[in-house]
Amino acid sequence: MTEEEIIVENDQNEETRIQLKIKSKIAYITINTKMNTINIDVAKLLVKRLREAEENPKVSCVVLKSEGESVFSAGFDLALFANGLNQEVVDNILSHGREISRTIFFMKKPVIAQIQGKTIGLGCIIALSCDFRFVANKPDIFFQLPEIDLKIFPATGPTAMSLHVLGPVHAKEMLLTGKKVPLEQFDRWGGVTELVEPELLGKTVKKFARSLTQKPTELLHLVKPAINIMAYNKAKDWYDMENEMARHYFDGFFENPRDEIDAFIDKMWKKYGFGRP
Repeated sequence: MTEEEIIVENDQNEETRIQLKIKSKIAYITINTKMNTINIDVAKLLVKRLREAEENPKVSCVVLKSEGESVFSAGFDLALFANGLNQEVVDNILSHGREISRTIFFMKKPVIAQIQGKTIGLGCIIALSCDFRFVANKPDIFFQLPEIDLKIFPATGPTAMSLHVLGPVHAKEMLLTGKKVPLEQFDRWGGVTELVEPELLGKTVKKFARSLTQKPTELLHLVKPAINIMAYNKAKDWYDMENEMARHYFDGFFENPRDEIDAFIDKMWKKYGFGRP
């Protein structure tokens, strides 16, 4: 194997297949599970691969993609909920799910999502967390954050990242309705960097990634954080607030003691905002 192409071996468990391939200063991270769903082991491995790409001095940018033709990622593996929603499941989701989107957002290296199919739940969060979204122009593709219909608070990044990419109006439309947003509408909302004919998707992403590798590396890796700090300087607080609100909700679900909702929301305004109007 030459230095120009390095493949990090997959985890041996077929349920946690995340491949990292580095070629010509580009790290390609590929999700390859059934429906490209993510369980806790897959979440941990995906974060590990992202950090390996971030720390590798030979890597200038990252392409995040998945196998198959119809689904980019269907989100969390429903097997996680086979025994119902309990405290351990909630803790795992809030910890490991959030770490994926946080890692992508706070990386200094640009991350490109190569989206060939439907993006649902955590899959949609991953796509929104990336810096660029190249999407196959297929009529059956949609983006969905269905947490409200699943009766769970949208933590692990959906509130932060939908607001970051789409703005408050469209973030509310996704999060308060849980509806499937067709590709054409998601594109109008500003969620798509470029629509690409399906057969040209890989080639187009590769060309764009290579164009990034031609930029001065230090500048490339300073400009992304500069933009994020200037435009989203409370992003770290956003993630913390998401989890605090989720834990408030789940305390009620598990009938644990908690503040009355108006008092809790007032506390959130004071802690993360500028006080309640």
